[in-house]
Amino acid sequence: MKDKYFDFIIHGGDYNPDQWIKTKEIWDEDIRLMKLARINSATVGIFSWSALEPEEGVYTFEWLDEIMDKLAENGISVILATPSGARPAWLAQKYPEVLRVEETGIRNEYGIRHNHCLTSPVYRKKVREMNALLAKRYKEHPALKMWHVSNEYSGECHCELCQEAFREWLKKRYGTIERLNDQWWGGFWSHRLNDFSQVTSPKYRSEAGHIPALQLSWQRFVSDSHISFFENEIVPLREYTPEVPVTTNLMRMHTGIDLQKFAEHMDIVSWDNYMDWDVGDNEKNAVNTAFVHDVFRSMKDGKPFFMMESTPSVVNWHAVNKIPAPGSQELGAIQAVAHGADSVQYFQFRKSRGGVEKFHGAVVDHIGTGETRVFRSVRRTGEILEKLDEVCGTGVDSEVAVIFDWENMCEVEIPIPDIKVQQAIADIYKVYIERKEINEKLKAQIKDICPILIKGSLEEG
Repeated sequence: MKDKYFDFIIHGGDYNPDQWIKTKEIWDEDIRLMKLARINSATVGIFSWSALEPEEGVYTFEWLDEIMDKLAENGISVILATPSGARPAWLAQKYPEVLRVEETGIRNEYGIRHNHCLTSPVYRKKVREMNALLAKRYKEHPALKMWHVSNEYSGECHCELCQEAFREWLKKRYGTIERLNDQWWGGFWSHRLNDFSQVTSPKYRSEAGHIPALQLSWQRFVSDSHISFFENEIVPLREYTPEVPVTTNLMRMHTGIDLQKFAEHMDIVSWDNYMDWDVGDNEKNAVNTAFVHDVFRSMKDGKPFFMMESTPSVVNWHAVNKIPAPGSQELGAIQAVAHGADSVQYFQFRKSRGGVEKFHGAVVDHIGTGETRVFRSVRRTGEILEKLDEVCGTGVDSEVAVIFDWENMCEVEIPIPDIKVQQAIADIYKVYIERKEINEKLKAQIKDICPILIKGSLEEG
């Protein structure tokens, strides 16, 4: 694998032009604002399936052709997304097996996102067909620089397809039902089984809980299912665009998937970093974020990672959502780069007019101009990043090693949920980053950046 795919630090984020197809003049204004904000990349198409295939077999790629061309003409790279994170209504209506079954045993109706069965042969086939069309159509487009596969893999399905897949997974892992009984200590609570057909996923949760070994096996199966789904998605991308790197945006330290194992299947590891500035203890939040940066950097033997999402202002899930103090945006960006990130990206560029995330922060707010404190902060971040191209692709020499293992975390937390392994290791990590000599080295590294941050903060009052 290459150590370096870009000669500059990516500065950009999610851009959803399909929301503005009826008012395309906004596209030209957005590109003007991107250039003003020193944004050099746009992640396009994440939730665009219904805009690309409004009816089964009816394709409307023309809008995507147009925006890809516009971005290329203006020197803005495109990280092109596959749209499997949210399927169109026609697909769910015609093929209900693609919809997940919850722990209650009830199949979801169409709606939300990540509401798909990871096992469904129909959904895997449809996803692969769409990805093949995208890869063949844009394989030689000058704007295409990276593939962003799906979005924030998560969740689980308890349908019969997944039950059968789970049983097959168990057969491969244990070989015989007797070995499974021995490993799971099936004599307790009379849980010895006669056949793999008697195994069901840990749904219908009760206060007493399920056998820990069943829960752990199910979690491992779900994790492997996500990886298998990802592998299915990228087959046409590897076939038609073998030189274009592939990634997906992992969610912080999401325990539902073994992210260390998942990382082996990506060219570049990416994660979504939503720092809780001014929500609780800023120092603790900053230390925990540094810890997560270093965990993701370690997944590719110290090679650079991507900060695929962050917010330039607010989020939409706190009871009170407030814009962080002046300078916080720049500080969070520099923290990521200092820990090995080759990108600083946002969700999203232009705030949505409606939908679940209509109040989530964006580079361009509902006011629709660059005359906001948030926009000016993003522009200053871009100016800083332009001066740091020489660090792109470089590694970080660590002075201390802290062992963190995903499997061990799950093995401990499933039977004893009150124990939080991640925070315990982050607390150990904090002891080392507080060492004086390390702090002095960090101060020396950012001495040229601090005046820019301070000046910008003063200008914002």
